[in-house]
Amino acid sequence: MDVQVRLACAEDREAVLNFCQHTWENESDHIHLVWDEWLAEPQGRLFVAVVNDVPVGIARVFMVSDSEGWWEGLRVARAYRGQGIARILDSQIEQFLRESNIRISRCQVNSRDKVMLGMMTRRNRKIVAHYIPHKTTPISTVKSPSGSTFTQVNDRDFTCAWELVKSPDFYGENNCFYVSPGAKWQELKIELFKNLIERGLVWGIKQSDRLVALAIQSSLETDKEVFCLGYIRGTKESLPILLLELRHLAFQKKYSSIGGFFPTCELLLNYLEKGEFWKSYTGVFSLFQWDNFSG
Repeated sequence: MDVQVRLACAEDREAVLNFCQHTWENESDHIHLVWDEWLAEPQGRLFVAVVNDVPVGIARVFMVSDSEGWWEGLRVARAYRGQGIARILDSQIEQFLRESNIRISRCQVNSRDKVMLGMMTRRNRKIVAHYIPHKTTPISTVKSPSGSTFTQVNDRDFTCAWELVKSPDFYGENNCFYVSPGAKWQELKIELFKNLIERGLVWGIKQSDRLVALAIQSSLETDKEVFCLGYIRGTKESLPILLLELRHLAFQKKYSSIGGFFPTCELLLNYLEKGEFWKSYTGVFSLFQWDNFSG
């Protein structure tokens, strides 16, 4: 079987969306919701595998930074599964990333997806963290304990905020990953953090004028009604306060819900449950990371 791989084009839409209808047995796919955006986004590359000029598989990589690539959207038509299409697409993306000098790759896989988990294991790709999506409704009022102030973090808070991110003495996200827009994990580097503060996306709790917790807003590709959290970290005492204040902020900003992918920190998960957040997906999402230049 002769399989060719090229960049996807608008004319591939009908064929691709047709086989994406059958990605899973009892769950709808979202490719039709993001197809146009994926084609147009200059930081991404959508590859298509074709047999006799007919699309039979796709895979996408998105450059979240000048050194990190995010893999997503691997789909293969049912009639062509088990014939090495995924491996061929995989090799093409790896070649593209090496030529672009993108060293680090990541992707996430749901624990229910045994096929993808097996594929990651066979390719010696290592799990670096686990996340569980949670969601809840906004609240119209909130009363913080005396001495705690909810605030939008600004440039004057940067040094204290960055110390909070890097210190081992806090709970929440311990791997220094930010879930950027579209649910794409990237390393929370200092330049990115500064940019997020400048854009007004960082919120925190201060006690005695000291920043003790912070969260960073993100967004989803397919649901703009969700106030999405891409990072959260703080002290034992401040995290429950922060979660309540964020629910109120979501209400003020007229979002219908608030949620995100939260790290499997036992303390944080306990606070989420007490704060009336619920698991919005079945299973745990494993974050894989590998070096494109090794092996």
